Amino acid sequence: MPTENREISWEIAHVGLCVHDRGAAARFYADIVGLTPAPEGDPQSFSNGFQGLSLFLPDPGFALERQLLHNPLMGKSATIAVPDLNAVQGTLDSAGISSSRIDGIFPGLDRQLFCYDPSMNLIGFTERNDMQSVTDADGWILHHVNLQAHDVRATVGFFTGTTAMVEGTWKAPADKGDFSIDPSELAVLDLGSENRGLHVIRPDAGFGQRNGFAHNPSIGGHPAFRVPDIHAVMRRLEEVGIVYSDAGTYAMTGYHQVYVYDPSFNLIEINQRL
Repeated sequence: MPTENREISWEIAHVGLCVHDRGAAARFYADIVGLTPAPEGDPQSFSNGFQGLSLFLPDPGFALERQLLHNPLMGKSATIAVPDLNAVQGTLDSAGISSSRIDGIFPGLDRQLFCYDPSMNLIGFTERNDMQSVTDADGWILHHVNLQAHDVRATVGFFTGTTAMVEGTWKAPADKGDFSIDPSELAVLDLGSENRGLHVIRPDAGFGQRNGFAHNPSIGGHPAFRVPDIHAVMRRLEEVGIVYSDAGTYAMTGYHQVYVYDPSFNLIEINQRL
C-alpha cells in the first residue's frame, strides 16, 4: 500500500468484535459494508493487506484456561502495530500495568500484547517491522477507532506514554454538529491530517438526540471503516431494511459519516473522504 512521506511509528492493525452469529456478521461486513476477506481463508476475517477485522463468538473460558488476566474473546479490542513490541512491554512493566502475551489468536497477528487503558478499553499491541501508512489506499481502511473514556486526559496520557503516539487537534467543519471538541471531552491521537487514528471521547447521553441520530457514537466505542463509495453502502443498507444514521459532514472536515449496528449490535461507523 502507498506510504506517506513521513516516518511511520504506529498504525491501527486490527479490530476484534464479539458477535452472536459469525455467519450473519460476516455477510453483513462482506455484502453490505464491502470489506474483503482475509487471504488466510477464514470467512469471518477481513483484511486490506495490512489492517484486519476478526469476528468471533464469546469464549468466557479462554483467559481462565490459559491463566491470563485479559480475554480478547469476550468483547471488542483494538490492536496497534508498533515497530518494537519489547519496548512497549518494558514501558507497561515500568508503569505497573499488567499485560498478557497472546500469540496467533487472530489471523496475521503472530504476537500480541493485551492490556487495559485507564478507561478499561482492551488494547492490543503487535510488532510490525514493515510499518506502513494506509492513508492513500484505494480500498477500505480502518480510518479510526473510537474509544469511550471516563477520563479523556488520562487515557490520552496512557497512549502517548506507552507508544510514539502524539496528540493532534480535532479538525471539525465550520458547521459542525452539536458536540464538544474540548480536549477534556474529545481528543485525537492522529495519523496525518484527517482525524485518522484513535479518537478518545467522554460519553455523552444526549449526543445522538441533539444531532438527530438513531445511534450515539459517543457511547461504547466503535471502529470506523473508510470506504470508496458510502452512497453504495447506504443503498445496500436500505435494500435490506437496516436503520442507519446519515450524519453527513458534521464532525470531521472532509468526511461523510454514517453510523449503523451490525447484526450483533456492535456500533460501527462507515465514512468516505470527500
